[in-house]
Amino acid sequence: MPFCPSCRTEYREGFARCNECDVELVGALPSAESDKSDPEDMQLVELASFPNAAEAEMIRELLEGNDIDTVIRGDTDPIGATSGAEPATLLVAQNDLTRAREIYEAFFAGDVNLSESTPGEPQ
Repeated sequence: MPFCPSCRTEYREGFARCNECDVELVGALPSAESDKSDPEDMQLVELASFPNAAEAEMIRELLEGNDIDTVIRGDTDPIGATSGAEPATLLVAQNDLTRAREIYEAFFAGDVNLSESTPGEPQ
C-alpha cells in the first residue's frame, strides 16, 4: 500500500500522489524512531494566531494530545496575556500542518470525537 510521507495517510494501490499534500506517495513509511528529527532541522509553520497565550495553550494541549509537537511564539506575561506587540502564534512542524489543521478545524466545528480519526486509515 502506498503512503503519503507528509501526512502519513495510507492509499489504495493505483494512487501516485497525496490529494491533500500534493506529494509523491512512498511504498513504506519510516519507523517511528527515524521520524524523530532533530528539532533544529524542523521547519515550523504557523497554524493560527490568538489574542492571548491561554487560548493558544488550549489548542496546544489538544494537538500535543494527538502527538503533534507545537511551539507558542509571542511575548506573554505570567497570566498569559500578550504584550500587544505580537499575538500569540501557534507553530507546528511543516509535515504536521495538514493533520494539525484538521484537528484545529474539527475542534472549532464542535467535533468532540477527534481521537477516532487515526492517521494511516485507507482513503
